[in-house]
Amino acid sequence: MRVRLLLAVGSALLASALLVAAASAGPYKVKSLKAISGPSPFAAGCPGALSDDTNITGHELEPAIAVNPADRRDIIAAWKQDVGPFNGTRSDLVASSQDGGKTWTRSTIPGLGICTGGTADSPSDPWVSAGGDGTVYFSGLAADISTEPPTTAVVASHSRDGGRTWLPAVTVAPPLPGNETDVIVGSPTLDGHAYMVWANFTGELPRTNTVEFSRTTDGGTTWSPPVLIDQTTPFASDQAPRLLVLPNGTLLALFARIDLEAGFGAHYAARSLDEGRTWLPPVQLGPHLPLLGFFHPEFGYLPQAHFPSAAVAPDGTAYIAFENNNSETSGGIGVAKSRDGGLTWSSSMLPGVSAYAFEPAIAVDKHGTVGVIWYDLRNDRLGDATLLGDVWFAHSHDRGTSWRQSHVAGPTDLRTAPLQAHNYVGEYQGLAGLPGGFAAAFTLAAPQAKDGPTDIFFAEIGPGDGDDKDEGR
Repeated sequence: MRVRLLLAVGSALLASALLVAAASAGPYKVKSLKAISGPSPFAAGCPGALSDDTNITGHELEPAIAVNPADRRDIIAAWKQDVGPFNGTRSDLVASSQDGGKTWTRSTIPGLGICTGGTADSPSDPWVSAGGDGTVYFSGLAADISTEPPTTAVVASHSRDGGRTWLPAVTVAPPLPGNETDVIVGSPTLDGHAYMVWANFTGELPRTNTVEFSRTTDGGTTWSPPVLIDQTTPFASDQAPRLLVLPNGTLLALFARIDLEAGFGAHYAARSLDEGRTWLPPVQLGPHLPLLGFFHPEFGYLPQAHFPSAAVAPDGTAYIAFENNNSETSGGIGVAKSRDGGLTWSSSMLPGVSAYAFEPAIAVDKHGTVGVIWYDLRNDRLGDATLLGDVWFAHSHDRGTSWRQSHVAGPTDLRTAPLQAHNYVGEYQGLAGLPGGFAAAFTLAAPQAKDGPTDIFFAEIGPGDGDDKDEGR
């Protein structure tokens, strides 16, 4: 009986493993696609907020998304709500789903801005993450635009119920003119631990530019004083830092640097071996990138946010995805990876992308499958009075050696998004790994947007039957 039982168990485990392998090797498709932003809760505006009358009701940008490791049905997204042209946003908004993305409930962060009981004129740059203990974390910026330049505080909040309700926002870094591009990451292994990074830079030369770090060890109630990760030269700026927690506890901060003296941009990685108390000097990863902006011959400025996206696999492989365009009609998405904790990196181009491409987001699911979403303009045609962009997805089962591509959404007419200076769709989009697939959050304009000039959409992308969705559309 014991031998037969072991054989039966072994056969069951083998069959289970074969099923998982078959599922992960199959084509990926969009299993669901829906708008999650809905009508603005601030249609009446925020009385008392400066420049509120210029904010555009129903204009949403810059979604972030997270999946709760304590309950994979719990998905949390955040975005900027009612964005205007003059550094204005009425609030950051959060949406949570307790059923894997089928239904969503929207909520706000108490005290984040004037619209939610605080004093800041313009909240911005939302980010969400969940720790291994189930605590969900939010970070953002809270700007006072009455000064010139505006001063911005880095703030955080947390939720104990999967993102449905939130504690009042607390200040992580005091208001300064250059605080920007915050990211928060919950620890997958240490209960109550979470980490934040952000950049501080100004537009005047010469300047003092820093990337900074803070952590909480009590679930987000208090945060440590800022710690310096990197300070570059007066004629360069570090921006858009991202943060990874590797399986061995190493923290990896990744950021873009624009170096005006050297004449190029590049991405860098800095490591901390003591939970962020100290940081080793950063190393460059990936190629040199041009400092040029690109312009559409009909509509002008094209999105070139240069905001990287980063992810870590269960085996500790770190990935970063970035824009790598070379003209207004051609380009691509770069992917770099490190298998030694961020010490050395290799980089390559995502195959099958030759049109102008922008705003990639990268993630890894629990099986180690790597996924990337991005926009590109392969369907745009000159002279048709539209600027057509599509959202695409590519996945790799072999750490980025080979990729297979699927169409996610679009075409959407970026020209109908009112703020060219905000890259039409903001500065970043969101992707997170599910148990077997990916949860994506991204911005679409007309004809998909129904509640204002843009809407935030959620897509579940995973293994499916049939061919991948239209690789050459």
